[in-house]
Amino acid sequence: YAALVDAYMRKLIVEGFPIEFFIEGGRSRTGKLLAPKYGLLTMIVDAALKLRLKKVYFVPISVGYERIIEETSYVHELGGGEKKKENVGGLLKTPQVLRSKYGRLYVQFGKILPFEDVLQEVLGEERASTRRGIKPPERRTLVQRIAHQTTYQIDRVTVVTPAALVATALLAERRRGITTELLRERARVLLGALRRLGARVADSLLAEDGESLREETFEEAVQLFLDAKLLRYAEKGASPIYTVPDPRRLALEYYKNNVLHFFVPSAMISAVVEQVGEEGELEVAALREEVRWLSRLFKYEFMYRADAPFEAIFEDALGTMEGAGELVRAGEDGERVRVGEGEAGARVPLFASMLRSYFEGYLLAVRALQQVGADGVERKAWMKRALTIGQRMYLAGELERREAVSKPKMESALKALKDLGVVGFGAGETLTPPRGEASEAEVAEAVAELEARLSRFV
Repeated sequence: YAALVDAYMRKLIVEGFPIEFFIEGGRSRTGKLLAPKYGLLTMIVDAALKLRLKKVYFVPISVGYERIIEETSYVHELGGGEKKKENVGGLLKTPQVLRSKYGRLYVQFGKILPFEDVLQEVLGEERASTRRGIKPPERRTLVQRIAHQTTYQIDRVTVVTPAALVATALLAERRRGITTELLRERARVLLGALRRLGARVADSLLAEDGESLREETFEEAVQLFLDAKLLRYAEKGASPIYTVPDPRRLALEYYKNNVLHFFVPSAMISAVVEQVGEEGELEVAALREEVRWLSRLFKYEFMYRADAPFEAIFEDALGTMEGAGELVRAGEDGERVRVGEGEAGARVPLFASMLRSYFEGYLLAVRALQQVGADGVERKAWMKRALTIGQRMYLAGELERREAVSKPKMESALKALKDLGVVGFGAGETLTPPRGEASEAEVAEAVAELEARLSRFV
């Protein structure tokens, strides 16, 4: 089968046909771009390597939705439920779906990536021209670089929809309700931040001046969520107060995650700086190392820039926040930072709040490690227990965000915890104590330290 597909790919490229495929390999249930899959891409790269006289280009395309039709099933799966198979009953409900309002659909194109450019980056100009003697590690590097540069471009050109903007503003609120005025002001602040970060914004979001938030579009997005029962009135009147039903927060997070990648570097920096308070100062070196740790912890959650090392990404994000007045350099040598004043400084806790559900989700995963006994535990059973523990923690007030109790967060957290050496993956689908020379007491100490470190952020 693989040989047949490989031959087919080469034939299509020789004949000049465009090839469309989904590099994520499936649909995201979380709203975030999934890590790229290498299978089909490897076949295309192999074909392109053999066809020296044919120019090959990779075109990143983002397809975004204001509201998704599969909203209810996604929430069911995120909460730990099994994916339901499609059936005739679902087909019969199509008229009901078509009568509902789902807003707009956005298709955007990223920077085109010529295959020859990547080939020269990996092999050098001389070897790229001959394409001879390419070793398996170089081939893997070539495929991975194309995959990550393409997915990064898809993220960069994803349109900020009205639904994503309003969902982000809603989920940043820690209180039970939010007034229309505060929600609108928060959406305005987020829109300004996204434009400074170079995000593509839906034309419908901007007023005639091309800068400020269009009132009608804001109200349409709010009404879209009210119609979908993702939002409800806590109080009606001339100045309504809205509240988000707890079970619907997972659905709202899907839309927030559509734009979260724009804020991740600023959010990580803000989460660390916020701990020293408005009057405190923090050494830039300490800030850098803490953000480095967070970027490693969340490497299975977020897609980072593919064109620069951590240090460059950190300095760019820090410089952007300084330029916006969100952070201010302090000390004679400028090696400390503190929160800026006024509206600019007020954005720091807003950015930090965007990662709170992830900190809480990972804290839940650490707490649930006690379910992994000396003999190990079947992964599916562990997941069920972890989500039950999370529900109890949420009801007891130990977790603030209902969306923290999510199956995908637990799965990503497990991979990170394995990298940190506090859990192991056994044969099949089994979780075990970590392999290595560390004693049971040392592992317990590492878990306690990790729990304490995460607790500081929540």
